Amino acid sequence: MQTIPLQTTANQTLQVILEGQNLSLRFYSRPLSDGIDRLYCDMALEQQAICRGCPCLDGVCMPLYDYLGLAGKLLFVDMEGDADPHWSGLGSRWRLIYLTPEESTAYKRGTI
Repeated sequence: MQTIPLQTTANQTLQVILEGQNLSLRFYSRPLSDGIDRLYCDMALEQQAICRGCPCLDGVCMPLYDYLGLAGKLLFVDMEGDADPHWSGLGSRWRLIYLTPEESTAYKRGTI
């Protein structure tokens, strides 16, 4: 398990190497119809887009599908409850965690 450092800003782009794979992440915030901001993510693996506009949700692994090629999964964890991430708490209240393939399997089974 590895924590990916994020800034407390509504829009950010970062590059990380996970399991030897070069991953580009772009996080951005957009308002929903009820006025609440929702955080979204675009991902590129080895400079190839693997998902765009993926909603960032508490406890839901990204990307959703294994066939997209990322060795493990990314997961937002709310350190104070179970709310979906908001940019104002990135890096403190909401942490972005990388799970290895083995950890991802354990998470799906509920053993991690």
